[in-house]
Amino acid sequence: MPLSLHWLEEVTFPRIANLQESKNAGYEMIGTDGFSCIACHDFNGQKSVGAGALDIVNVTGRIRKNWFHLFMRQPSRFHPTVIMPNYWPGGQSIRPTILGGDAAQQIEALWSYLEDGVRAKKPVGLSRQSTELRVGDVAEICRGRGPAGYRGIGVGYPERISLAFDSEEMTLRGLWKGEFADAEPGSFHARGTDRIFFPPGIPFHRLKSMEDNWPYKGRTNHAFPQDHGYQFRGYHLDARRRPTFIYRYGDIAVEDFFEDARGGDGQAYFKRAFRFDTPSAQPRFYFRAASGKKISSQSDQAFTADSLRLRITSGHMGIVREGDPGEVLIPLILPEGLSTLTLEYQW
Repeated sequence: MPLSLHWLEEVTFPRIANLQESKNAGYEMIGTDGFSCIACHDFNGQKSVGAGALDIVNVTGRIRKNWFHLFMRQPSRFHPTVIMPNYWPGGQSIRPTILGGDAAQQIEALWSYLEDGVRAKKPVGLSRQSTELRVGDVAEICRGRGPAGYRGIGVGYPERISLAFDSEEMTLRGLWKGEFADAEPGSFHARGTDRIFFPPGIPFHRLKSMEDNWPYKGRTNHAFPQDHGYQFRGYHLDARRRPTFIYRYGDIAVEDFFEDARGGDGQAYFKRAFRFDTPSAQPRFYFRAASGKKISSQSDQAFTADSLRLRITSGHMGIVREGDPGEVLIPLILPEGLSTLTLEYQW
C-alpha cells in the first residue's frame, strides 16, 4: 500500500492534454539529457554509477502522487540531509525547454512515465559501459564515497576543473584539473591532475581564542556537524547544472556557489560566492578558507597554501594562523539580513 501522510497539504494536479507527450517528457527528464536521475538511482534492477539510491521504477506503487509532487518540489523538507538536488528552485525549472518549464507539468510527467513500472522505456545514459564521467557543455555531478568522505558530491565543470564537496560536514574537500571522475555504484574517484586536498571539518566556527584548535569529528561522534549547529539542506542547479549548496550554520542560512572561470592567462579557476541570510546580527566567527604545510600572505586578501593561491574578492580580510598545518581564516561579523563573501581559488 502506498504511504499515507494525512498532515500534508493537498496538491492540485495539472491537467494532462497529451499523455504520451507527458510520458516522453518524463523519459527525457529521468535520463542524462534531463535531470539525470539515473546518475544516482537504480532503474529496473540496473545499478546506477552513482550513489546507488533506491530503484525508482516502482516508485508510483510505493508512494502517493500527492507526496511525490510535494517531495520533488522540496526534497530537503522531508529529508533534511538528502543530497538530491532541487530541480525547481524558487518554483523555476532548471530545464525550461521541457513542457514550457512548468514545474507541476514536469513533475506530473515524471509520475506518468514511472507509472509504466518495469515496462518503462530505458532512459538515456543508463547503459553506460565505461565508469568514466565526462563533462561537456554543462556540469556533471556524481555522489557517494570518495575524496569527500562517505557523503561526497563530485562536480565536474565545463572549464575542465572539478571539485569534491562533503555534504556531511558541508565543506570543500578537493579540487583538480583535467578529466573529471570514475563512478562506481556508491562511490566515485577523481581522474584528473593537479589535485588540491582540504582537510575534513566544518567550514565555520566560533573560536574562543586563536589558540583553540579547529574542531574535528571523532570516530564515535556521528552527530558532529549537528552538534555545532549545522544542517545540510540539499542543493539546486542553475541552467548549466552547476550546484548551489544549501545549508544552515545556527541561525544563518548559507548558499555556497562555485563558478568555473578562465583568467587572462588562459588558466581555469574557481570563483566561490557565499550568500548569508540571518534574522539577526551575528557576532564574530571564522571561515577556514585553506590550510597547508606552507602558508604565506601576500596581502590581507591574497594567500598561498602549498600550491593553492587564494584571493578574497569581497571586502573581507584574512589572517594566517600558524600551525601544522597552518590555516587561512577569514573573520566574519554578519549584519541582519543578507550579506556575501566571495573568493577565488587558483592552482
